[in-house]
Amino acid sequence: MQQSRTPATVLAFFFLVLMLGALGVRFWAGDRVYDFTGPTHIAAGGDDVYLHAAGDVYRLTAAGDLVDVISPDRTGLTDVPIDLGVLDDGSLLIAGQEPAFIKICQVEPWQCHTLGLPVAALVERQFKVVYSPDKDAWILSDAHGDTLWRFANDEEPQKLVPDRTLAGPNGLTFGAAGKLWVADTDHRRIVEFTPQDDGSFLAGREHSAKNALTVGDRHFPMMLARARDDRWWVIQAQEFSDAHANVVIYEENEGAQAVIDLPEGAYPTDITALERAMLVTDMERLAVYSVDSESLVAREFGDENFRRSLLRIGESRKKFERLGTTSFGALVLFAAAMIFAAIQATPKHKRWTEPPGLLDVENAPDHVPDTKGVHWLERDPGWERTLKWVGPVFYIPFVVGIVSAVVFYGWLVSQTGPVPDAEWKARVGQTGLMFLLSGLGLVCFIPLVHLQLRNLRQKLGTDGKRLYIRLKDGRELSVEPSRLCYTNQAILYQRHTFPLQGARRKSVYIPGEAETWLAPLLRQARKLSATQALKYRWNNGDDVLYWTIAVGFVMALIIILIEFISP
Repeated sequence: MQQSRTPATVLAFFFLVLMLGALGVRFWAGDRVYDFTGPTHIAAGGDDVYLHAAGDVYRLTAAGDLVDVISPDRTGLTDVPIDLGVLDDGSLLIAGQEPAFIKICQVEPWQCHTLGLPVAALVERQFKVVYSPDKDAWILSDAHGDTLWRFANDEEPQKLVPDRTLAGPNGLTFGAAGKLWVADTDHRRIVEFTPQDDGSFLAGREHSAKNALTVGDRHFPMMLARARDDRWWVIQAQEFSDAHANVVIYEENEGAQAVIDLPEGAYPTDITALERAMLVTDMERLAVYSVDSESLVAREFGDENFRRSLLRIGESRKKFERLGTTSFGALVLFAAAMIFAAIQATPKHKRWTEPPGLLDVENAPDHVPDTKGVHWLERDPGWERTLKWVGPVFYIPFVVGIVSAVVFYGWLVSQTGPVPDAEWKARVGQTGLMFLLSGLGLVCFIPLVHLQLRNLRQKLGTDGKRLYIRLKDGRELSVEPSRLCYTNQAILYQRHTFPLQGARRKSVYIPGEAETWLAPLLRQARKLSATQALKYRWNNGDDVLYWTIAVGFVMALIIILIEFISP
């Protein structure tokens, strides 16, 4: 018998290894998909255009001819940059995070150096940066700190606006007369700041991103750029969406003027001015558009070499997406094959049979021993001890879990600052909702455990002819054995279930008790299969079964909701 099972056992193990391998490939492919993202950021100046896509920085001419592809080895980037810019001398500005830094790259010959500014000490998350030539300083928007910073080589960093002025500021660009325009993302507006004599900025004109031209909920301004006619082109995204954004044009005094008509499914992420055109990146369709600032007509930007490069990025991304989908299918297939092989490795007479019961009812005596009055079966001392402590102990992890969740949620709230940015605020809200749903799921188990303990605490006895039941509330029932049903694990009577054994087939009663006093009575009862027992309990209103089904339904719903709302 052992030899016949060996090949199936080996096969089951083999499919287990394949299943784990498919799971690993699934995660690896999903991670690789993000390596082929882009184009994300773009900048233009003089006769050069730079953009980042799939780890590389592409350099093109103003006409769209691809000049160079600059690898991470040359830029020093280990992740997607947070901003790109072209300075007046033609050098490329690269801003990164984790930790935050500002790097200046001379193009010919290619050489980069990191500015020795204490950016990382103050800017924790997303930021954008511009250079102020007249002040010889760098201006940064700090999305986490909800402020603007001024960095100069020989000066302490300076906050430029009062607290609560901004919320999650993002793109920023200097306009006419040295005035700074900022995409105040979480306030859903673009706002003008005028420089003061002390170096600070004073808020001036502003335009709400929630206006008649806003499409759907795409009212979170992210990036902005000034066109040649002094109008502002603003990318407005839908909150926390990966694929919904529009480009809206604002006039400095009149507000929203027009919406750019981009191809279906486009997801603009960055924008820059190039002579009379505006260049817009499309991260979803992997393209760059050149939009005439007067006619608003959009066409694809870049020569054939550049477009083929973006096409290769898209093909690579699709390849890993297909690999992820295929590996998921293989995961399901190998899991099914493993289960089938495991079934084949199990002897036929043990595959679908119930575990044997502790009571040999068929060979039990015809009668129980003579007794005066009712003999109440004596339970195993271990079970008695369990009944005393399992109830109170059950609440300990429940209380600890609730308290820990509340403390952790309170800590998250304390990290948001006085005016939290939208992304952080949403993540905190999602975390709180997940904690709440998980707490509700745990609460559902309390009545179920209570009902199970109630069944265990109910006592069974017999006078030799009838079964006596002492319920938890003190009532006693006397039942003819012919009205009973039983399985290998429990005795059933109407809506009541009386366990006979617990984990590892350990009897609830001391040795000999059930065999002597219960088995003879059960010869007159009806034995049920597992399926018949479930039907019997359902038809008789077994509250433990009903509550188990309800808890299972609630937990499945909670898992679906958590998966749906998770970041």
